[in-house]
Amino acid sequence: MGGILHLIKQWLKAPVIGEDDNGVKKTVGGGKANRKGTPQGGVISPLLANCYLHILDRIWQRQHLKGKLSAHLVRYADDFVILCRKEVEEPLKVVRHVLDRLDLSLNETKTHIVDATQASFNFLGFTIQMSRGAKTGKPYPNVRPADKSLKKIKARLTELTGRKLTPIPLRDIVGNVNRSLRGWANYFHYRNSSLAMSKVRYHAEDRLRTHLMKRHQVKDRGTGFRRFPSAHLYGRYGLYKVPTKAGWNSAHAVA
Repeated sequence: MGGILHLIKQWLKAPVIGEDDNGVKKTVGGGKANRKGTPQGGVISPLLANCYLHILDRIWQRQHLKGKLSAHLVRYADDFVILCRKEVEEPLKVVRHVLDRLDLSLNETKTHIVDATQASFNFLGFTIQMSRGAKTGKPYPNVRPADKSLKKIKARLTELTGRKLTPIPLRDIVGNVNRSLRGWANYFHYRNSSLAMSKVRYHAEDRLRTHLMKRHQVKDRGTGFRRFPSAHLYGRYGLYKVPTKAGWNSAHAVA
């Protein structure tokens, strides 16, 4: 046990290196001065969060709080939401009590109470809100990729197809783009994702076409569209085709 605790302490003290907006590397978490909490961005942070917060899951289950409080707890590592059918004060009180016993505290700046019938909230990269069907008028959970998630993948595709990368073999450029697209689409192709998926597909086509124009010194945009039509981007150059049909999948988790 002592060896395991020593290893965990080393992980907690290990610095996490990131880059600022200017590309300068700096410590963004952890380090010898770290005295409390897990380092932001540390690879072991999700595991330690599960070790701690598993107790919250067990209490919610064993005390049958989902039924007693009409509140469903959904957690992933240190991120969680509580979906309440009735009042929210008692579920929030229980969470605060359990975390206090674990010597933990809620991040108050990230803790919000939202009426999902009136406003949206973000969770794990998705935006969630109750909406009503245009034809039936029946309420349904509208789950779609958050604007921040959409902006992030677009920025990544732009980075992977920049002008400075034209000396790199094209197959490597397309391969890197495809890996990012597949990973993003596999995660976000769920529920009401059609519009976001269409935007990502269009952006991927536009970025690869722009890259090919720079590579072949084609300056006229119209010429670029004729020389590198979408069909060629997929058929000749092997671009991954992002699915745009709504991903009407259902997820079931055992409490």
